[in-house]
Amino acid sequence: MEFTSLGRWWGNDPSKRSQTETDIIGEQDKDTALFAEFKWTNEKVDLAVLETLFERSRLFGYKNKHFFLFSKSGFTKWCNGKAAELGNVTLVVFDDMLPHAPA
Repeated sequence: MEFTSLGRWWGNDPSKRSQTETDIIGEQDKDTALFAEFKWTNEKVDLAVLETLFERSRLFGYKNKHFFLFSKSGFTKWCNGKAAELGNVTLVVFDDMLPHAPA
């Protein structure tokens, strides 16, 4: 995916009347964007993180949205299940990003 813009976003959520942020938003074109969150904790990322990312993406009018969650420690079964069900979510564990020695 190539982007016309890529970066962190923070701004106002009018429905909550509060400031919010998203770690990465990458715009491919006026209809397509990527939304990503990074969690560097020793606990698995739960479904609530994915739901929050969905909620924040609603602040933008893209028709085609792709979601990425990056985690140091993996994901709960509920997060894995929802990602598989939706199909436009990619879950990435830190170990998967590291080069592995050939067997």
